[in-house]
Amino acid sequence: MPHITQPEDAEWSAEIEAAVTTFGNRARNEILRYLAHHGPATRGDIVAAVSSEAPSVAKHLLVLEEAGVIKADVEPGHRHGRAPRYSTNKARIRELMAAHRRYLLDL
Repeated sequence: MPHITQPEDAEWSAEIEAAVTTFGNRARNEILRYLAHHGPATRGDIVAAVSSEAPSVAKHLLVLEEAGVIKADVEPGHRHGRAPRYSTNKARIRELMAAHRRYLLDL
């Protein structure tokens, strides 16, 4: 069975990696779409609205927050006992989408 490899490409940047990680996952797209249309929401609100279980949503929220496409009203490390409300960072979403488009189409 052939191995999937990471081809070397000078144009592949951390920003492209973040775009692929963010937009290349259906659950993450569903979470972003929900937040974009329903405003700030808790993790519980998101779990109730999307087709993923709580542990999966928690992991996706971490990835999305690390990519900067969502933000929470409570800083990491200060969330013990608190339910942060998540919202989209539309400017960052646009940046990553534009970078991905440029990578794919503007040779």
